[in-house]
Amino acid sequence: MHRKFLALLFSLALLALPSRAQDSKLNGTWKLDVAKSNFGQFPPPTSETDTITVSGSEFKQQFTSVTARGSQNGLRSCTIDGKEVDLTPDDPRVQLGAIKLSKMQCSWEGKSVVFLETANFNGDVLTDKLTFTPSDDGKTMTMASHITSATMNGDRTLVYDAADSSAAAAPTAGAAPMAATPGTAAMIHAGGASNLSGTWKLNIPKSDFGQMSPPASQTDTIEDSEPSIKIVEDQKGGMMGDFNITTNLSTDGKETTSTGMGGSEVKSTAHWEGSTLVVNSTTSFQGSDVKIKDSYSLSPDGNTLTEMAHVETGMGNFDSTSVFDKQ
Repeated sequence: MHRKFLALLFSLALLALPSRAQDSKLNGTWKLDVAKSNFGQFPPPTSETDTITVSGSEFKQQFTSVTARGSQNGLRSCTIDGKEVDLTPDDPRVQLGAIKLSKMQCSWEGKSVVFLETANFNGDVLTDKLTFTPSDDGKTMTMASHITSATMNGDRTLVYDAADSSAAAAPTAGAAPMAATPGTAAMIHAGGASNLSGTWKLNIPKSDFGQMSPPASQTDTIEDSEPSIKIVEDQKGGMMGDFNITTNLSTDGKETTSTGMGGSEVKSTAHWEGSTLVVNSTTSFQGSDVKIKDSYSLSPDGNTLTEMAHVETGMGNFDSTSVFDKQ
């Protein structure tokens, strides 16, 4: 969870490493504007929330899409270097919803990131060219999609608004339904969505630790009993050595307090976005405020837990993706 980033902050202070602030306007959380989007021949979702992180040459898009059939989580990640990558079956990026990718390629086109993915779909080769472009003021993002196969040739233009406090305003007539409140989301989750309970072992080769060196090992034990979630992290080795920390969360919107690295006080609120658990935490370091966002999502088969974390500090912004295998 956020301990790894507090450890990184302590290490940066000790080593006086320079920070790497992210400046891409694609960074942030984005809400799909269904009314302004053009879905072509494809059925529109009820709602969609995307979180995009561009850190150096690394691009990550985590999304939760809600349709009449339920919610679906997805994760795209790639290196923006223009090189085509052949994906092996055990690569966590292979499974994208119901589709299995075989190749991917990422490149810059001006301020846009172009993600080209290739998949084998119903015995046919399908390609989807996705172009992510932020507006100059950073308030909107457009994702243009061109899908090509032997039996299909279609285009979509999806328009997203930057998520901020205005998202809580009442919807206008004809607008897409608002997301469920934390309490409702918890009831929906308890009624059949993914449950995070289990013992999870960190898969170091499949994880991305950013500027931080990985631990020797880490095992997380999660007890998911809505609305209470208990996470016990047992880490061996790494920058700060061994530690075992317990965090208690509540997904009904109540703030919880836990103890972080060095005895720091960490305040957290948790909620569900579809079947993704989102934890927003605040703490302080050397008199500066620190904001941490952790997002936990399960693979379709329930055997892999992916934690994407983003931390904002006065020393810069940092990201990590931790992949865990169920034991």
